[in-house]
Amino acid sequence: MKQPLLGKKITELRKQKGLTQEELVERCNVTVRTIQRIESGETTPRIYTIKTILNALGLDYEKVFEREYNEGKFDKILRFFPSNLKEVLNVSFIAGIVYFVLGFVEMGYSFIFIGLDSQTNWSDLPIKNYGGYSENGIYIFIKIISIISFSLLMRGFVLVGSYYKNYLVELMAFVMIIMHIIFEISEIVSINFENSLVEFIMISKAVTFGVIMIFFGVGLLRLKSHLGNLPKITGILEIITGVCFATVFLSVFGLIFLIPLELLELLLLYKVASKIRLN
Repeated sequence: MKQPLLGKKITELRKQKGLTQEELVERCNVTVRTIQRIESGETTPRIYTIKTILNALGLDYEKVFEREYNEGKFDKILRFFPSNLKEVLNVSFIAGIVYFVLGFVEMGYSFIFIGLDSQTNWSDLPIKNYGGYSENGIYIFIKIISIISFSLLMRGFVLVGSYYKNYLVELMAFVMIIMHIIFEISEIVSINFENSLVEFIMISKAVTFGVIMIFFGVGLLRLKSHLGNLPKITGILEIITGVCFATVFLSVFGLIFLIPLELLELLLLYKVASKIRLN
C-alpha cells in the first residue's frame, strides 16, 4: 500500500483503538513526528516501522494489508492450470514433490538401468525391453514428466515473485523453466550421439543453472521481510549450490546440497500458499 492510502489506513486503525498519536508513540517507541509524517502521507515508512506500529495497535501486518494479487508479465505467458493463486501454488507444491522423487528415479535409471561407462556410447547399447517398453522409451517418458513437473514447480515461484513484487525471483524462475526444457530435450536428442556430446550438455547445464541459481538465491533473500528466515536460509543454500554447479568441479557437492534445497523450496511454496487469503 502506497502513500497517502497508507497514512489514512494507519490513522483509521489508530482511531478505531481510541488512541491519540502521543499514546500510540508510547506503545511503539516511534517519534511523534514520524507518526505525523506517516499519517499525513509525507513519507513512506519501512515495513519494519509499519509492523512496529501495527503490533502496538494489537494488529497483524499480513491481515491488515492483505495483498491483492496482480499477474506479472511472465505469469501471463505461463497461463495453464487454475488462475486462482492459492490453487496454482498448491499444484506447484505437488509438482515439486513429484519432481523431487523423480530426481532419484532419473539418477538411478542413469546408473543402474543404462549402466554406461566412459567408453560406451548410447547408440551402441542393445535396446532392452521392460514390460513392452524400451529403455529409450522409458528414459524419454521420465524426461517428459521431469519437464512438466519442474515447469509447474517453477511457475509457483514465478507467482511468488509477482505476488511480492520481487522481479528477480519472477524472472529467474521463468528462465529456469525455459532452460530446463531446452536441456531436457537436448539430453533426449543426445541418446543417438556420442558421449562427448552428452558430457558437453551436462557441463553446459551445470554452468547455466549454477549462474541462474545464484541470482535466484539473491532474489529469495529479499523475501525475508515478508516470510521470515525460511527464504533467507533457502536463498543462502541456493547461492551455495549455484556456485558449486557453476564451477563444475564442485558439482558433486551441488547434487548433495540439491536435496535439502528442494525440500526448502517446497516448504517456502507451502508457507506462501498458507498465508494467502483470496477475496
